[in-house]
Amino acid sequence: GLLEDPYFGLNSLRARWIEEQFWVYRHTFTVPAEAAAQHAWLVFQRLEFQTRVWLNGEEIGQHANAHTPARLEVTGKLQPGENSLVVRVSSGMHELSEKSAEAYVTSEIDFLTKRHWQRRPQYQFGWDWNPRLANLGILGDVTLEWRDTPRLDEVTVFALPSEDLARATMVVRVSVEGLTETPVTGMLRARIAETGQEVSQEVELAPGLSRHEVALEMENPRLWWPVGHGEQFLYTVEVNLESGGETQSLTRRTGVRRVLIDQSPHPVEGRYFILKVNNRPLFCKGGNWCPADALYSTMTPERYRELACLAAAANFNMLRIWGGALLADHALLEACDELGLMVWHDLLFACAQYPGDDPQFRAEVRREVTWALRDMAHHPSLVAWCGNNEIEWGDWGWGYAHQPKANPHYPIFHLDLPRIALAEAPHVAYWISSPYSPDYKFPNDPTVGDQHPWSVSMGSEPAAAFWKYREFVDRFPNEGGVIGASSPATLRSFLPDNEQYLWSPSWDHHDNPFAARGPQPGLLGYAYGNVEEWTGLNPENLGLDDYAFASGLIQAEGLVEYISNYRRRMFSSASAIFWSYNDSWPCTHNWSIVDYYRRRHLAYHPVRRAFQPVTVVVASEGDTVAVFGV
Repeated sequence: GLLEDPYFGLNSLRARWIEEQFWVYRHTFTVPAEAAAQHAWLVFQRLEFQTRVWLNGEEIGQHANAHTPARLEVTGKLQPGENSLVVRVSSGMHELSEKSAEAYVTSEIDFLTKRHWQRRPQYQFGWDWNPRLANLGILGDVTLEWRDTPRLDEVTVFALPSEDLARATMVVRVSVEGLTETPVTGMLRARIAETGQEVSQEVELAPGLSRHEVALEMENPRLWWPVGHGEQFLYTVEVNLESGGETQSLTRRTGVRRVLIDQSPHPVEGRYFILKVNNRPLFCKGGNWCPADALYSTMTPERYRELACLAAAANFNMLRIWGGALLADHALLEACDELGLMVWHDLLFACAQYPGDDPQFRAEVRREVTWALRDMAHHPSLVAWCGNNEIEWGDWGWGYAHQPKANPHYPIFHLDLPRIALAEAPHVAYWISSPYSPDYKFPNDPTVGDQHPWSVSMGSEPAAAFWKYREFVDRFPNEGGVIGASSPATLRSFLPDNEQYLWSPSWDHHDNPFAARGPQPGLLGYAYGNVEEWTGLNPENLGLDDYAFASGLIQAEGLVEYISNYRRRMFSSASAIFWSYNDSWPCTHNWSIVDYYRRRHLAYHPVRRAFQPVTVVVASEGDTVAVFGV
């Protein structure tokens, strides 16, 4: 190929030129006469990023959203026999050259990439744990569809149980595209395979897109439970649309569970924040999910399942899908459905102001989120949708409010997305932002809402002072962590033979900037300072193996402090979710416990033990020592 492994040594720097080019795909394909005579569409599963498409020399469409498929109508544009297709993709930065940056973002890198305008995974232009390595191209399947009878477009299935869980309504919604000039009649049928229940309804299929719904009433349904609380029972729902002498069928596997967030008043201060599933309060244990590969189109269902199984083996019951990434793959969610891993899913916005004051951008976001919620609604593991990552916090404390445009995204996160969530996913909890505190309090207030407790590791407390976690009273902490080195085996996997030492060029390139050496030990997550602070050893005098062991040990101690503090406060604190679970590429240091190669960090097993179903925590309480069994 043109590129060497971008994850080895300094090779990712040699791949930077990819994002600076326009890439043109050319293809010829043969079309049967029947396809040329009927309604037809070209469907691209995923395009990165700014795309224009020509068929037989005529431009047939553009697409600029990596989170949704592109369906381009080609009715009357195909010819029997050979056809030519040209697809041009670019990074989007050329097209955005005239768009505003300084009015929305504060980072100099974001001034250049203008990622806030781009509906694509935001991490690609660089995060502390990921290099600048933009995905570009046709990243999924491309299909040609044709028909003259109504087209079954979307199928959404979910269950709405009664408050006492004795009954449930299985809701089946379909979108159908009518292809005739006048309405036609169709028959919509749904069947639950496990119970044999069926429902059918005659529907009028108008020209264009129309929505239709049927429901099946269930008595004493078998429930889906998170791991450790019961079985993960899944129902198979078969959906058929009969019209024009043809039947189109789709199947969804789903579960029956009731989800709500208990925010009743706390007896000391603020409110509780307790996730309840099937009326049972749960303590949520887990980590943040990052894209499992920076070049995400290389992921396979087997890798997703392996990572989900490693999370379950670490006694997780929740993964938080972080908002600067991409929508969870169905393979990951199916594994979570079967394993009983709950999923908190941020919508795809992170750490920036977004142009909600631009009507076209806002409309595209509404289209994207509507599609996503419909597409993913059947997964019972998906228990919470969240509007974004850290944008409310940025409005309050990161200078966003002093930008030329203050809070331009307000209508997206406070108006549009809550309305879409209520309409399309009423069975899933919705939260405005993470962190977020209602009642007009500071978004990261420890007594209300959810929290990102980063004052240890990159805030006011020294990073080495992870015993400070013992004082934290956060109601629902779902992002905070301790940095540590990868294992020696992983370090040797990506460091060239002549660079397998601390601070070699490749070591630094794969390092997390929060691990960098600083003027004082223990500040801003300085991993090297932590080693010296706790062991008395100078990292400059340590070999790769000894340093990796010491750094991993300190990360393990810090994460156990984080987890143990919140577990002993159950349910005053109702979660211990840390940053982060996994890596997107091979790292020198990172916050994770499972690395890119799916090797377990030294911290993995201490975290697993801290998350065991029953544990004992010893902590000082004033002048006494208390023992907590949870």
